Order: sequence, then structure tokens, then C-alpha cells
Amino acid sequence: MLKLEESQLDKVTEVFYRVLNGKKTSPIELLPDTPNNEYAQMVSYINRFITEYNAFAEFMYSLSRGELDYTPPAGRMQVLQSFKSLQGSLRHLTWKTQQIADGDFSQRVDFMGDFSVAFNSMTKQLEQAFTELEHANNELKEKNREITDNIHYAQNIQRAMLPTAEIIHQTFGDNIFIIYNPHSIVSGDFYWLVRTQGEILIAVADCTGHGVSGAFLTMIGNTLLNKIVIEDQCINPAEILGQLHLGVRKQLQQESGEIKDGMDVGLCRINIKQHKVTFAGANRPLYHVSKQQLQQIKGDRKSIGGRQKEAQRVFTNQEFIFESGDTIYLSSDGMADQPNPARKTFGTKQLKTLLSEVASYPAAEQEQRIRNHFLTWKDDTPQRDDITLLGIQFFK
Repeated sequence: MLKLEESQLDKVTEVFYRVLNGKKTSPIELLPDTPNNEYAQMVSYINRFITEYNAFAEFMYSLSRGELDYTPPAGRMQVLQSFKSLQGSLRHLTWKTQQIADGDFSQRVDFMGDFSVAFNSMTKQLEQAFTELEHANNELKEKNREITDNIHYAQNIQRAMLPTAEIIHQTFGDNIFIIYNPHSIVSGDFYWLVRTQGEILIAVADCTGHGVSGAFLTMIGNTLLNKIVIEDQCINPAEILGQLHLGVRKQLQQESGEIKDGMDVGLCRINIKQHKVTFAGANRPLYHVSKQQLQQIKGDRKSIGGRQKEAQRVFTNQEFIFESGDTIYLSSDGMADQPNPARKTFGTKQLKTLLSEVASYPAAEQEQRIRNHFLTWKDDTPQRDDITLLGIQFFK
């Protein structure tokens, strides 16, 4: 009877101990002088088992990591064949799942027992949910189209409210430019122009918000300005702003209501014969460039509408005489507040520098230079707010 040394038994025991604990193990090494006996034959079988077991274990690890393209090892172990079949089923299931992800909800699974029932039920529910979602999406698209069409129509109404190009040209000839870029389809900015009693009154207003909510305020502001100036024949800029403030608060029921919206306005009365500009501002300045020197004429730090703590809101007139070649500018805060890709705002300082540099050019060229400079600086950053900038040149 073959007798084994204790060290030989230990090697065999260690192999099966590691296998039973789910660990890879190395083949048993035989000494060169080991006789070809029953022990050597047993070690040969064990080593063959170890080789197949290690390959099988690596295959199992790959499946557990979801590596379905892993090439399975050769071998005749029954359990290996079962996992090869599982790998094939998982590959096919993956393909079917991708088809479903691409919108083919006709896919079904019939080769994985109870899992197939659950999978097919899930696919059916997904198909139903997708159908309902698609229907809701189509309804949403139609509603969005209707809303957008209505807003575009509102844009036509809002633009009809603005001074026409003909009126602007009759008043200032080629000596005016207007940059008017709404953030949305309709704008919360508006500009206004009236000629009456031998005077020209012109304004730029920046209403709270932009889009539809701001556009409603522009309609209120424009209507009130026309009433105050044309019907009531008030041509004093400071008094016009005071009446506009009262009108906005009345229209929006701000004495008792919760609406606190309003507008910032820069308003000028221009007397061409006397070469005189009278300016009043509600949170907006006027920029006056004369002989390449820019002067900022600040408006009152009060808005039109909104909260009012004082008993009566009073605005201030400021007058100056213009010379031939001078330019004045009114604006909303949209251009100054616009960020660039570096998240830096254009800023009032840069705007004033730019206006000083372009003021000596004809109005049309001023507009083009301002647009080019601003768009280059802005780059591909989305527009933050409505933008309005109006410039008027004076020539005696």
C-alpha cells in the first residue's frame, strides 16, 4: 500500500481548502525525482482540475462584473456549460434591452423562466407609459405652439405701440439710432416719442421683468405717457414722471394690492431752437458727450410704481444747453448687466467709455460700432435681459 508523507498530504489539503473557500490556487509542484506512482497520477488530476477551476473562476468574475464579451474557457465541467448558457442568455437579453431603449417595445423574453414573466410585464408597462408620455408631449408641443403664436402676435401689437421709423426720421433725420433687443419675443423695455407744443419728448423705460410680464407693463407705461402728455398736455419731465408714478400705482392697485412691480425711466424734453435738453430720470441716467467728454447726469433714485414710503414722490428736472456735434444717450440697464463667458458684466464703466469713443461718428456708424463691440465681448453667452440704447446727435 502506497504511503504518503505528511507534506504531500498538506499540499493536497491546502488545494481543496482554498477551492472550498472560493479562492484561486496554484498547481501542486512535484519534485523531479518523484516516482510515477498513484500519488503522481492523483496530483496530475488535481492540477488539471485546478487549471480548469481557475479559468472557470475568472470567467465567473467577469460575469459578475457584467463583462459579457469575455471569452469563456474550454472545459467539460457541467457547471461551466451552465454558465456559458447563462452568458449567452444575458447577451441576448442585453440586445433586447437595447432594442427596447431604441423604442421597439415588441421585444419579449421567453428563455429565462420567472424572470421572463417579470421582464415582459415591465416591457408592456414601459410601452404603455411611453405611449402616454408621447401623447402628453404632443399635446404640450401643440400648446407651446399656440402660446408662441399668441406671443408673436403680442409682439406685433407691442411693436405697433413703439414710435414708427417714419416719425423717428421726421423728428431727428439720420441723427438717431436705437438698439432694441428683447430678451424674449416680447420686451419689458420700450421707447417713446411725442412732438407737442414745439417740444420733443423722448423716453426709454425699463419695466420690471422681461417677456410677457414686462410687456404688460410697457403697455401700461406707454398708454399713461400718451395720456399725460397728449391729453393732459403736461410737458414738464419731472411732473410727467410724477404723474406716471401715480398712474402705475393706480393701475396696479398698489395702495392695497401685493403687486410691487414698476419701471425705471429716463425722459428728455428737447427744444431744438433753444438748444436745450431738460432731463428727469427715475433710477436711470442720461449720458451727454460733448467734445469727446462724457458727463453722466444721474436721475433720481426713485422708481416709477412699486413701494412708496414718502408722502409724495417728486422727481427733479436737470437742464443743459447742447452744442453742435453733441450726443445724448438713454438706455435700460440690459447692456451694462450683460455677462460674458468669464461671468463678468459689461458694466457701466465700459459702456461710458464706449460711448465716449463712438460719439463723434455718425449715428448709424455709432450703432454698428456699439453692436460689434458688445457682441464680441458677449460672445456666445445667452442674453440676460432686454437691451435698449438710444442715441441722438445734435447739429445746429
